[in-house]
Amino acid sequence: MDDTQDVNPPGLVRTERDGSEGPLDTGLNSRSSRSALPWQRSTRRSLGNAGLAVVTGSSSGIGQATARLLAQRGHPTVLIARRHDALYSLARELGAWAPSVPVALDVSDDRAARAAFARLSRDSGPVRILVNCAGSGHYQPFLSQALEENRQMMQVHYFAAVTAIRSVLPGMIEQRAGHVINIGSMSTKTGPWGHSGYSAAKAAITALTQTLAAEYSSSGVRFSVVHPGIVDTPFFDSPDLQPLRRRLRRHLISPERVAQTVVRLIDRPRLEVCVPRHYRLVDTIKALCPRLLHHLVTARSRPARIRG
Repeated sequence: MDDTQDVNPPGLVRTERDGSEGPLDTGLNSRSSRSALPWQRSTRRSLGNAGLAVVTGSSSGIGQATARLLAQRGHPTVLIARRHDALYSLARELGAWAPSVPVALDVSDDRAARAAFARLSRDSGPVRILVNCAGSGHYQPFLSQALEENRQMMQVHYFAAVTAIRSVLPGMIEQRAGHVINIGSMSTKTGPWGHSGYSAAKAAITALTQTLAAEYSSSGVRFSVVHPGIVDTPFFDSPDLQPLRRRLRRHLISPERVAQTVVRLIDRPRLEVCVPRHYRLVDTIKALCPRLLHHLVTARSRPARIRG
């Protein structure tokens, strides 16, 4: 991810890949930012109770919408995603409300992710909010999905989130304040057709969220997982997901709707929420008649050419 700009935009930190070591240089430990990062320099102006927020997958979709709402509330933000230009554009926009730093990072690169989050933990100061939105998916039957595709989905949805959480959780515990919000999926309730790798990865992050909430219940840190339905995001831009999007377009929800739910959790923490809220009925149907739910979900998610 080459940086094509010669000069850093005001208030932003340049990001580039270290050719000799491989991991990303987030710029957070550069000479210019070591003494005072943008949000640290802004402490002279009142930010109320707002704390630093880190959002992965923030170049588009749910992550972008969430970062925008957090900035509007006065939270300084660290924006993490692959798309360098989109991150810089968003950081400029969010700067109207609060300081924002873009970090160009492909979280599917485990080595780069661990290096970047280690630097973030060391140089950014306490993180108050972490929202893990980065995602990818494939809409194919199990034997048609390459094993490497399954590994990548598990890395993006689960292991990258684990790396991020491990980097910020000690500081949250020390401060006795913080909130980790992970984006799950309704597909974890009952696996749809063609979602084997995606549903398994989302189930992993859901179970992790529940376990962390149990283990750190008295730490002052909150943990939440948000289960959206079908969201109208670039997630569906891949050719294998286009048929599913067309078939379920009437049920599409906006990224902004999910982001509003995410941000509401900061004020009213809950362990699990569904978007839309009436999707909570899925758990009731599953408890009372799991075979019916499985049949309905299979019928809706299976491609038309192989139905019947």
